[in-house]
Amino acid sequence: MNNNLLEKIDQSPEIIKTLSRKQLEKLCQEIREKIISVVSINGGHLASNLGVVEITVALHYFLKIPPDRIIFDVGHQSYTHKLLTGRLKKFDALRKYGGISGFPNPQESETDLFITGHAGTAISCALGLQTADELNGGSAKTVVVIGDGSLTNGVTLEGLNNLGSSKKNILVILNDNNFSISRTRGALSYYLTRLITMPVLTKSKEEIKEIIEKIPGVGEQIVKVGENIEQKTKYLIIPGVFFEKLGIKYFGPIDGHDINQILDVLKNIFFYQGPVLLHTITRKGKGYKHSEDNPEKFHSVGPFDVKTGEQLGQKTSTGFFVGNLLEELGEKHNFCVITSAMEYGLGFDRFAKKFPDRFFDVGIAESHSIIFGAGLAKAGKKVFIGIYSTFLQRTYDQIFHDICLQNLPVVILIDRAGIISGDGPTHQGIYDLAVLQTIPNITIFCPYSIKNLREILELTIDCKMPVAVRYPKEMLAEDVQKIKKGGRILCLATGSIASAMGRVCACLNEQKIAVDFMPVSRVKPLQQDVIDALPEYEKVITCEEAIISGGFGSNVLELCNEKFPNVRVFRLGLPQTFLETGSRDELLKDFNLDKEGLEKSIKNFYENE
Repeated sequence: MNNNLLEKIDQSPEIIKTLSRKQLEKLCQEIREKIISVVSINGGHLASNLGVVEITVALHYFLKIPPDRIIFDVGHQSYTHKLLTGRLKKFDALRKYGGISGFPNPQESETDLFITGHAGTAISCALGLQTADELNGGSAKTVVVIGDGSLTNGVTLEGLNNLGSSKKNILVILNDNNFSISRTRGALSYYLTRLITMPVLTKSKEEIKEIIEKIPGVGEQIVKVGENIEQKTKYLIIPGVFFEKLGIKYFGPIDGHDINQILDVLKNIFFYQGPVLLHTITRKGKGYKHSEDNPEKFHSVGPFDVKTGEQLGQKTSTGFFVGNLLEELGEKHNFCVITSAMEYGLGFDRFAKKFPDRFFDVGIAESHSIIFGAGLAKAGKKVFIGIYSTFLQRTYDQIFHDICLQNLPVVILIDRAGIISGDGPTHQGIYDLAVLQTIPNITIFCPYSIKNLREILELTIDCKMPVAVRYPKEMLAEDVQKIKKGGRILCLATGSIASAMGRVCACLNEQKIAVDFMPVSRVKPLQQDVIDALPEYEKVITCEEAIISGGFGSNVLELCNEKFPNVRVFRLGLPQTFLETGSRDELLKDFNLDKEGLEKSIKNFYENE
């Protein structure tokens, strides 16, 4: 792989401004090759990053970063930005323990100004940054690169509304990779956009007319539409009407993979006064055929063979099992399934294909998905809402107000509960349990095995109240057995860590350390067999792959303080912290939740009188 240009820019990022357009095209090729190479080994977000290479390169060509800044929404589009800001040598450690993040991280570089791991935040953040800069007498340029998926997010729309009325000099680039555009329409759009963005004062009406007439095939027809050519041509581009009504100047769409088009248009609009949106059409996975052909598969991907595109050592996820079970249950029961742009990630694609009238993908709109589900339930429908744990945090008010307050029979399926490999602090599923336990009327399950998960999902079909079922990305064990040896200590473990705790307890018993073990699936309200067992023991250890504060162990501790004060409780889990990038195994070891750490903790508690 020849990375000559990329290596030079790594030494001095300002070199990019000296490159010719041909060299910029070569740079884009080098960047794609590097991203494909590293992600094929480490895993990561491939398709979205390949789609935004030219846009990012063009912005770095024009901007001076810092003080200028780019805010990516969502931040999984930032790999090219990282490669252009002095992190080429660190890029091989992308998403690795002690390496660099797959999302913008201010601790890595001052050019990663704001963490954007969740969709919808960039425009609001940019407005705050630009406002503060102007109040401080600065003149930095703020650019937002936003994916079309983020436009479905309510926070984005709130930000756009405020941006239009603010009149701040912010450029929003809409990276649209889900918009069908023909070759003719694309060429016309480029001609019109370039014309409209040219300084009008330097051209007479006749000059503008002459330029338009030269547009192949359609120029003469456009001239005939009327005298006000600029206004008429601008509104030929239908998507722009929405943004113009908000007070945001709209230009495009243009080809987001044509570096020449992007540079030509940016040169004209960069110093417009007030908010501007440039609509670019890109292709997810651009430059890697397997990703272009299957962008959903390569959106977030594990290690893969570059030649064949086949994933290496791919493991079946618990979510895949849940999706298959929903498909199976859907044959017998008439329920609806909702997701927020995570049909494939949640494993719901088979249900969606078989029962299209009962499947709803609402886009990146988690809060809306909860209220939508509440409406369906209020009208008598059974509803399952799938959501990643890290995005559940956005829906607290809706779960509280729209589901639990009305005691509606909605089942929230919380995928990626627990530690997540590679994605860093923005995507850890360790907070949802504590968050949900503050809400009345909701039953919370943390299944500890595939058998247990099946039983729970079948049970929820007829449940008449709100239910949350949280499960890990990794495949749960087939089954987890109780251990009853008559020991002085009872170990209770819930969810994804229960099977490991069961193995540790079995190992301790082989060492003549009598420890009983009970896997727990229902943590709120605490299941009755656990309550009945507590007074039989002197000491109880709880374990969960979630923060300890307000979690499963806290439930047990509070119950013992109230009803069984002679029982000593020792809680194992994660501290109230943000987890750094690393694999699940590495992070479990860091917090003494691996086999050795659990065994040591139990022994210490056993021996400590």
